[in-house]
Amino acid sequence: MKKVLPSFTLLALVLTPNTGWTQSSMPEKLRAFPSFTAPEDAKVDTASRYPLQWDPDKVTWKAILEGYGQSCPLILGNQVFVTSVVGPNKESCKVACLDLRSGAVVWERKFDSSFPVESTPMVSRAAPTPVGDKNGIYVFFESGDLVAYDLTGTLKWQRSLQKDMEKFENKFGLSSTPAQTAKSLFVLLDHAGESSLVCIDKQTGNSEWTAARGKRSNSWSSPGMVRVEGEPLVVCSSAGSIDAYNPQNGKLLCSYNKVGGNSVATPYDLGDGRFLVGSLIRPADGPSENALISNLSAKISKKKGEYVLAPEWIAKDARGSFCSPVEHNGFSYWLNPQGVLFCLDSKTGEEYYAKRPACGACWATPFAVGDRLYLFGKEGETSVIKIGKEFEELSKGNRAWDRDAVSSDESPRSRMSGPTFYAAVPIEAGGFLFRRGDMLYRLDKR
Repeated sequence: MKKVLPSFTLLALVLTPNTGWTQSSMPEKLRAFPSFTAPEDAKVDTASRYPLQWDPDKVTWKAILEGYGQSCPLILGNQVFVTSVVGPNKESCKVACLDLRSGAVVWERKFDSSFPVESTPMVSRAAPTPVGDKNGIYVFFESGDLVAYDLTGTLKWQRSLQKDMEKFENKFGLSSTPAQTAKSLFVLLDHAGESSLVCIDKQTGNSEWTAARGKRSNSWSSPGMVRVEGEPLVVCSSAGSIDAYNPQNGKLLCSYNKVGGNSVATPYDLGDGRFLVGSLIRPADGPSENALISNLSAKISKKKGEYVLAPEWIAKDARGSFCSPVEHNGFSYWLNPQGVLFCLDSKTGEEYYAKRPACGACWATPFAVGDRLYLFGKEGETSVIKIGKEFEELSKGNRAWDRDAVSSDESPRSRMSGPTFYAAVPIEAGGFLFRRGDMLYRLDKR
């Protein structure tokens, strides 16, 4: 194993509780983050690219990252982009580019936060994940700072959304990751104050339009892109509603309001206007009314020129948590806060089983490939489940770091103490990048 120790002691970032993974964002194919789909051929049997069992000795390299982060790393070619916040009051925002092959630092950039607050395990810390394309990367921080760099680290533009718009009113901080098309970014700013969805030109950083969303409540969910009859729509599942917007002008096209607790998970696109919605039953996270009927499969259709959004089916017992639901080969999966995995028929919503895998509760969104479902437990352990109607644990107890590892920046007074497994990013050629708050790991099949 190669251990990478940059001269500045790089302490990295990866995903937030509501995220999943990003594999070389391709906005023209609507694979903007959060892109919880696998590489293009993942629905065929490519599971052989990914390890089935591992332990800390199997890690290819690991990088210590400066500061602390909860975002997902972004892979573009052989470059890995990670974000973090630095300082006891999150005084600095940091972006680092690492070499995917070695973990060595290629470049790093740091700037002052426009709204520093105390850094604790109870607030977002570099929670939004970067998005990117061949022209550069676009990084949003919970402070409201939004910055664009080209792939060599040259600054393209920078602005503070919290200075330009309403001050964010969320005591835990935002964590929404932008969605993107080839031309635009879409940033969801839902909080207790005047909220909005903002469209930003990727070349200039200027706002193209702003859709007012009124006073909402605490929310950390990210917008998703859903294609309806060949046209991409921006879909927001957040704080008591599901809303679809025209990406060209911000017009609200349709809504569904009989939901609650949908303050974390991102819509999971199934194609043909269909997507999964996850709900977490925790009143502190947003409206909990209707939360029991908010884990569902929805569809946006077009009738006589008008868009209609409605559930196809509602899960009877399945419950969501900090990770988003996923779908693969006709099976839909939810994980609840206690780590129970629900497997449902993607067409009908029929529940096949509800079982508790060995990995426990998960914050990172699962990854499905071939006949495998990878579940990344927040305490650092991964279970691999066989895709299908019957529960079968193919592998368990897999770890990239030792069970007694200690994070440099977790408060002992927090119930979230110790290294938290925030994200797992599959590498298209095979293997994974794993993220805890202060470390980044690469794992390959051996």
